[in-house]
Amino acid sequence: MALDIGMVRHSTLVDSSGRRYVDFRRSLIPRWGVVWTTLLVGHAALLISAALIAFLGRDVVSGWPAMSALAVAGGAMLGFWLHYLMTYLHEGAHYNLAPTRRASDVLTNIFVGVFVGMDVKAYRKVHFEHHRYLGTTRDPERSYFAPLNLRFLTEAVSGVRLIRALKGYRELVKRKSRAGDTGGGSMDLVFPVSVAVNGSIVGCSLWCGAVAVAAAWTLGQLVFLPLLNTVRQVLEHRSEFADDRADYSSVPHGPVNRLFGGGFFAAVFGAAGFNRHMLHHWDPSVSFTRLKDVERFLMQTEIAPIVQGRQTTYYRTWRQLERI
Repeated sequence: MALDIGMVRHSTLVDSSGRRYVDFRRSLIPRWGVVWTTLLVGHAALLISAALIAFLGRDVVSGWPAMSALAVAGGAMLGFWLHYLMTYLHEGAHYNLAPTRRASDVLTNIFVGVFVGMDVKAYRKVHFEHHRYLGTTRDPERSYFAPLNLRFLTEAVSGVRLIRALKGYRELVKRKSRAGDTGGGSMDLVFPVSVAVNGSIVGCSLWCGAVAVAAAWTLGQLVFLPLLNTVRQVLEHRSEFADDRADYSSVPHGPVNRLFGGGFFAAVFGAAGFNRHMLHHWDPSVSFTRLKDVERFLMQTEIAPIVQGRQTTYYRTWRQLERI
């Protein structure tokens, strides 16, 4: 039996009833109703959160200290739901937001890209490199290269990691375009629209007197969204045996994936299938709405101990990795 699921070939896997995975795989049609219900939940949660912040800022909280605390707390709440939406950019990168690829790309940019500032085609160029080079020095999504310590969190909160990541993404997209990549997409297409959309949200909030909403939205976008995104990547891919002194941009870290279960927090923080990220890396084109079915199938095969051995929680993994 293979020691790692990444070494298991789809074509060789058979469950206890004799059914081959490649045959089972054909039945894994995305549940489009679940895709759009859960995605729109994120939009509704943003709207409700903003309304709550506006109400508290107008009728409950007064004075700059309390308003500042509301802005920070509200920023964390809005950042959480913006991060929730961002997970669907990843699902769109795998063409899983609509039955056709063109429709999936258009809808991903409209419902997600304009909020997080990235064109799905450009992101796809970067993300597919992540799948190809996970755990190597060539992985462009490399937050997990660094230990989860105070410096990491400071850089995430201050925007240093965001700027570094955006710079790396832009360089990779341009390099692949020069090399003749036909996938399309540009970091410069959706970003100006996103600036206009987010700027309008902040501007309209100020015009309506909802200063707390404007401040919270800004903090959510520039501080809490990048923080949550980078921390989630570390929890997914950093080894509990990683050397905190090692420079993994020079020496390979090795591929690591985890399963975080189906509890409420895992399903929301790890939305769009990130809570079953190991299974996504094993079969990337499967819709997140069917990953639970994949897990059930695998638990009826000889690799069930591997799947079981990678099951954990976000909290347990945080405790294993944090160096604060």
